Amino acid sequence: MNEQNHGRNDNEAVLNEVIRNTEMGKNSLDQLIDLTDDAQFKASLMEQQNEYRTLNQKAHQAMAACGAHGQGQTTAAKLMTKVGIWTETLTDRSTRNLADMIIQGATQGIMDCEKARKDHPQASSGAMNLLNELQNFEERTALEMRNYL
Repeated sequence: MNEQNHGRNDNEAVLNEVIRNTEMGKNSLDQLIDLTDDAQFKASLMEQQNEYRTLNQKAHQAMAACGAHGQGQTTAAKLMTKVGIWTETLTDRSTRNLADMIIQGATQGIMDCEKARKDHPQASSGAMNLLNELQNFEERTALEMRNYL
């Protein structure tokens, strides 16, 4: 494979990671927002969800500019996440528990960003900037959610 194709594949892989990660965040927050009555916490979750949507749209636009289509989350992954959240909140819907779940998700997202960065070094600066934007957002989210523990 030549250098140009490798870079294109790395771009697509990094952008797909952003798409998957942001979909996971959006979908998880859809479920969690309905579980809390804490107005301030709910407002924070809605802000997070808007940021995930914005990043997801940017990644889809960048993917289209590459002439490719984003893969997104698989149906199985969506279902597993939904069941996992349902299980984790069956007996505890406290703000503390929900914040802890969000911190865990954000931490996983940070690790996924790190792996994508290391696995796809030929990705363009634009794709990497979007990955960095996502990782920075996930780091801010984890810090903010600590206030609710």
